[in-house]
Amino acid sequence: MADEDPVFETTTGPVRVITAASLFDGHDAAINVMRRLIQSSGAEVIHLGHDQSAKAVVDCAVQEDAHAVALTSYQGGHVEYFTYIRQLLDEAGCEHVRIFGGGGGTITPPEIRTLHQSGISKIYSPDDGRTMGLMGMIHHLMGLASEVNLVGDARLASIDGPVTPDDMAKVGLLMTLSESADDATFKAAVDKARSSDKEVPVIGFTGTGGAGKSSLLDELMLRIQRDNPGKKVCLLCVDPTRKRTGGALLGDRIRMNSLSNNDLFMRSLASRGSGSEISANLDRAIEVAKAVGFDMIFCETSGIGQGSDAITSVADHSLYVMTAEFGAHTQLEKIEMLDVADVVVLNKYEKRGSEDALRAIRKQVRRNRNLFDIEDEALPVVATIASQFADGGVDRLWCKLSDIVGFEASEPVDEMGARKGVIPPERIYYLSEIAATVREYHAGHEAVAQQLRLCQHLETAAKHATERGAKAIAADLQAQIDEILESLEDARKDLAEFRSLAEQYSTGEFTYHVRGKPFTVKTTTESLAHSDIPRVALPTFADDGELFSFIKKENAPGHFPFTAGVFPFKRTDELSARMFAGEGEAERTNRRFHYLSQGQDYVR
Repeated sequence: MADEDPVFETTTGPVRVITAASLFDGHDAAINVMRRLIQSSGAEVIHLGHDQSAKAVVDCAVQEDAHAVALTSYQGGHVEYFTYIRQLLDEAGCEHVRIFGGGGGTITPPEIRTLHQSGISKIYSPDDGRTMGLMGMIHHLMGLASEVNLVGDARLASIDGPVTPDDMAKVGLLMTLSESADDATFKAAVDKARSSDKEVPVIGFTGTGGAGKSSLLDELMLRIQRDNPGKKVCLLCVDPTRKRTGGALLGDRIRMNSLSNNDLFMRSLASRGSGSEISANLDRAIEVAKAVGFDMIFCETSGIGQGSDAITSVADHSLYVMTAEFGAHTQLEKIEMLDVADVVVLNKYEKRGSEDALRAIRKQVRRNRNLFDIEDEALPVVATIASQFADGGVDRLWCKLSDIVGFEASEPVDEMGARKGVIPPERIYYLSEIAATVREYHAGHEAVAQQLRLCQHLETAAKHATERGAKAIAADLQAQIDEILESLEDARKDLAEFRSLAEQYSTGEFTYHVRGKPFTVKTTTESLAHSDIPRVALPTFADDGELFSFIKKENAPGHFPFTAGVFPFKRTDELSARMFAGEGEAERTNRRFHYLSQGQDYVR
C-alpha cells in the first residue's frame, strides 16, 4: 500500500464489509471490482456473490457483525431492495450497520434522495465517480464504515443474560469480542452470556487450497439438517490476511448454499497475522459457540501445506480434504494430516487420475497407522464429489463422521464415487429427441405442402383440358386429383379456416374468446395520414403449398403453433406495469401491488 493511502482502523480491528449484488441481478462485474478495492484498502471483505436476497445479506451482516454492507443493483428494484435491507437490519437490532450502494445510471437522482432519506448511508452515482474518483469513493465508504463502534457501551449492555444460538446478533457480538477484547472483558461477557455447559464436539476441517473444503462442508450441512432437524451448528471459517494490505477476502460464504436455514450460524475469521492456517483467537470463538449452546462446531482452516496440523490443537476431531493432484506418491509420506486426521477425504473424485490416487492414499494410511488387516471400506478414507447432487461419497463421509460425534445419519443410497450427470442417462439425448421431433414435424408438413401444390396444379390443368374439350385428359387428371384429395382432407380444412379468418380480419372487426369471455377488437389502426393499417398482416399466397407451410410454421397470432403469440391481439384497454416482486413475505408484495394499481381500470 502506498504511503499516502489512508489507514482505516476501528475499535475492533479492520473494517468488516459485506459485498453482494442484489436479488435477480446477474451483473457482478462492478461489485467484484469494488470488493477488491475495498479489500486493498485494508478491509475484511465477506463476499456473497450475485443474486442475493435481502434476508441473505442481513443474516450475513448480523452473524458476521459487520460494519457495513456494500451492494450493487442494476435490476430496477433498488428502492425496495435497499429500504427492505435497512428495515430488516433495524429489526435485528443492527441500526449501526452502514449501507452503501451503486447502480450506475439505473438509480436516478430522485431515487438516490429517497434512499438517503430512508437511512441508506450513501448511494454512489456516476457524478460521484466523476468528482470523487474510484478510490475516492472507496476511501469515503471506508471512512464512514470505520466510524462504527461495534463494542460501544449500548451494545455491550445488550448482553445482560444467557444467550442462545437464536440470538444471532448477540452471538455475533460475542464473536467480535473473541477477536478484539482483552481477556478480562471477554471472560466477563462469556460468563454473563453462558446458557450451556454441555460437551460439544469440535470438528476441524482442513486441507489444501482449492480442494473444495467449503463446498464439501456445505454438502455436510445439508445432510446434518436432513437427519438431525433442529440441531444448532456453528461454522467458524478462517481465511488468510494479506500482509501487504492488511485486508482479507473471507469468501467461504459464497459456496454455502445451506445457510438459508437459521439452525446454521457461520462466522468468517481472518488469520490477522497469526502465521498459521487458523486465527490466533479461534479457541476463543469456539469457547463462545460452546457457551451459547450450539450442538456441533465446525472449524474450517485456510489452505495448508504438507507439514501443517494446527487445527488439531483446537479441534476434538479433524478431517483432511485433498485432491488427486498431490504429485508423486512419495509426497504422501510428507503429509502430516495423513497421520492424525480422523477421516481423510479425497474430493473431486470425478477428475482424471482419482482412482489411482485413492489407492495410493489408502496404502499410505495403512502404512502410517499399521492398518494392514482391515478392508479398504473400513479405512478412514472416503472419496467424494462435493459438486455432485446427492453424492454417495459425501453420504458415506457423513456416516463416518456421525459415528464419531454421535449424530443420526441416513444410510447411503448410491455407491461411493459414482459419477452422475445432471441429466439422467436415460434422458441424456433428450435435446436431440426434441430436435428430431421438430424436424419430423416440418418434414411431414412439407410433404403435405408438396401434395397440395401438386393437387392445385392438377386442378388448373384439368380445368384447362375441359375448356379445350380434351375430356379424356380431364377425366384422367380428375382421377389423380380425387386420389390425392383422400389424404388431404385435414390440410384443405386448415386452408379453408385460415382464409375464413383472413376474411374476418379484412372486415375491420374481429371477436375472439379468452376463458369463454368474448373480446371484440378492431383489426386496423389509423395512421397519422388517416390510412387504415392492418394490426396483423396475413400473407396472400396464391399457392396452397406455400400457405399451408406458413400455417404450420407461423400461423396467425393466437393459433397453433403460436409462433406469433398466444393471443390474437394485444390488449389496448389496460396498462401493463412491470413490478419488482419476490422480496419479503407475500403480504408485503400484495400491499405494494394494490398501491401501484390504484386508479387503474383493469388490475390483473
